[in-house]
Amino acid sequence: MRRLTAIALSVSIGIAAGVGAVPLVEPRLPASPTVVGLQIDGHRIPVRTSLRGWLGERERVLLERVIVLRHGDARFETTLLAIGAGIDIEATQAAAEAVGHRGSVIKRLRETAQARRGGIDIPLRWTLDESVALGYVAQFADPLAQQPVDAQLDLEGHRRIADVPGRALDPAATVAELAKTFVDRDELNLVTRTVPAEVTLNDLDDIDVTKVLARFETKYRPWKKGRSHNVALATKRLNGLVLRSKQTLSFNKRVGPRTVDRGFQQAPEIVGDELTTGIGGGTCQVSSTLHGAAIHGGLAVLQRKSHSRPSSYTKLGLDATVSYPSVDLKLQNPFNFTIVVHAFIPEPGTLRVELLGGEAVEEVEYKYGISRVEEYVRRITTKEWLKPGRVLRKQKGTRGMDVHSFVTIIYKDGRVEKRKYYSGYRATPEVYWVAPSYDEDELPPLPAHAKGVEGRLDLDGSDVYPTAG
Repeated sequence: MRRLTAIALSVSIGIAAGVGAVPLVEPRLPASPTVVGLQIDGHRIPVRTSLRGWLGERERVLLERVIVLRHGDARFETTLLAIGAGIDIEATQAAAEAVGHRGSVIKRLRETAQARRGGIDIPLRWTLDESVALGYVAQFADPLAQQPVDAQLDLEGHRRIADVPGRALDPAATVAELAKTFVDRDELNLVTRTVPAEVTLNDLDDIDVTKVLARFETKYRPWKKGRSHNVALATKRLNGLVLRSKQTLSFNKRVGPRTVDRGFQQAPEIVGDELTTGIGGGTCQVSSTLHGAAIHGGLAVLQRKSHSRPSSYTKLGLDATVSYPSVDLKLQNPFNFTIVVHAFIPEPGTLRVELLGGEAVEEVEYKYGISRVEEYVRRITTKEWLKPGRVLRKQKGTRGMDVHSFVTIIYKDGRVEKRKYYSGYRATPEVYWVAPSYDEDELPPLPAHAKGVEGRLDLDGSDVYPTAG
């Protein structure tokens, strides 16, 4: 009996002690949502402030932090906000409010005391909007791009020139790199991938440059210095190009922009319907000579545009105008062997393009027909700076015409292929520059194919004259 009484008394005392201990513990536990003294990202949370509002202000400040995106020596300054970074305020707030509020009483007391001493620092929960980041880094694609350089044959120096791989921005890999590093670093990497050349040294092993698939020549006036210089420069850049089976040749890509910085000079060129002076005049003769060789060699012509007027250096339909970057000549090698373009100037005033590497097709026949001819006008332009009575004939008029080209290719195996394409040449005016008050009756009579003076025609619909093809 005494033993039972003692046990009951002990239980009663224990319960009483437990109940009585609660008031002693509760004042030491946090009453507010966050423990006093708690830090987030090294900053102490202010007392009696909205944690969400404080985090929002911290986010605004942090997202304006300047960071650097880099690749090699290239460096681009930006901000965390621009790349799509942000703070997950809800997740950060939840982590902060869990301190001192979850777990056993002892754990809560320990965390509360530790926070008061500045011993608990909650890291920010960051996010990265990948769609924003992808859109942002895309702007660095062009600055970082390097085009690969195909392997080439130096036909004059009898040597092979190795290919050079290019590079391109890898947006997905860049964003993945940003996601891993943007929180801790001020300099982040832009990731690129290697772009292999289309033609490598291995592709040159089996080329037989003694075999000539086709050749084509055009003539020019070597004493016209600017134009001759541009012809020679474009020819040099075209020479040695290697075209694998089924590969496409872009004249603009190969020769590049026609600018002073790249060595091109001023020379006459056609703009609209008048001859004027521009950078790179004469380059079209190189593209036209290449086109003529391609036609006689049986290459596939994927893109070609005729000049606005017939060219004096080649037959109707064999010319090919180019203008960087919009108007291009594109050819494809349809054969099962690799072709090398040998473009050179065998003597002053002669431009020759040879396609080497394979046997010529049995026969290529080129013909053209004119389906429509349009007469031209005389254009009279007053120039205030001309002395009284002065007149200059600036341009000879040429008739416009519709030309249809017909190519018949007979292969050695007996196959016959017929191709047809169109060239549209516009009528170009005869142009006279005259001084103010010049008596136009003093001008020479209208040439045979001029239908009148521009702006003074009484058109009756008969200014276009069809002719036999």
